[in-house]
Amino acid sequence: MQGKSFLLVMPSYSDFPELFVKNLEKLGFHASLVTDQIPKFKYQNSERLINFFKKTFQKDKSYKKELVKIFTEKEFLKIAENLDGHFDYILVIRPDEFPISFIKKLKGRTSKLIAYQWDGIEKFPAVKNYFSLFDTFFCFENVEGVPNIRKTTNFYFDVDHFDNLKPASQSGNPILYFVGLDWENRRNKINNFIMFADENNLRLNFILQEFEENNSKNPKINYIKNRITFIENIELVKNSDVLLDFVDPRHAGLSIRFFEGLYYKKKVITDNVEVKKYDFYHPNNIFVIENNNYKLIPDFVKKSYVDLPYDIVKKYSFSEWIMRIVNA
Repeated sequence: MQGKSFLLVMPSYSDFPELFVKNLEKLGFHASLVTDQIPKFKYQNSERLINFFKKTFQKDKSYKKELVKIFTEKEFLKIAENLDGHFDYILVIRPDEFPISFIKKLKGRTSKLIAYQWDGIEKFPAVKNYFSLFDTFFCFENVEGVPNIRKTTNFYFDVDHFDNLKPASQSGNPILYFVGLDWENRRNKINNFIMFADENNLRLNFILQEFEENNSKNPKINYIKNRITFIENIELVKNSDVLLDFVDPRHAGLSIRFFEGLYYKKKVITDNVEVKKYDFYHPNNIFVIENNNYKLIPDFVKKSYVDLPYDIVKKYSFSEWIMRIVNA
């Protein structure tokens, strides 16, 4: 892909945009980036007074929302107009975070407009309005009746070299690590797992970013206001023995934890039974919580990690993933 121009459009999610660009440039693309960061909305002329009147006396809270929507759309259309030249590829991640009018403008600036929805469709159902805007639309799920949709997986970033990887420490008291958002719909199972781990003297490093109101926080969890960076997360992964995964019921695919585990040779404990269908699944490396089989976990964490064939590991790298995306 030497010399091919590539525009990445995605939310400003931690340091992910910079990591994407770094990996794209490693593969020879001339990469550019657009995020969702635009100037802050400000009232113009009498808009503030009108909003106060509507909200106070008419109980109408929609006026400001509409102003913000119009402002946001104008800002993104400016960005589209100022793009330099024509791109061989434009990839939009989480397209529902951007105005439809902006996506339509992008269509005229590229030979191939691609989408990747890295969250479940039903988690953010508004994305269904974007399906037809793209040449190809990638997601974790099978969507019937939409011919341009392709199913894909997550991946790991492969800027580092395989030679530098360290296997799980297999220390006498391994560390089980989890980081994620504090979704209400998985609090009970997380709390149940922590209780089990505590009773069995399993060491936990549990980090949850506060996202939804939680009046019954678990003292065994480190709650944070702002998400950690990807680089910080990778350091925590490297210093752990087992990665924990608790599936969001609205998420049909595999989280990035599986692919980090695959790359950094870390075992995974998960309640996502779908992982058994994948070619990298090995019962020594991935424990699936099902049928109340918690009692088997202490033995699992003591088992040695089983190395997988290089071609299977490489298959889930960003380098392989992006080539499948642009060539589909």
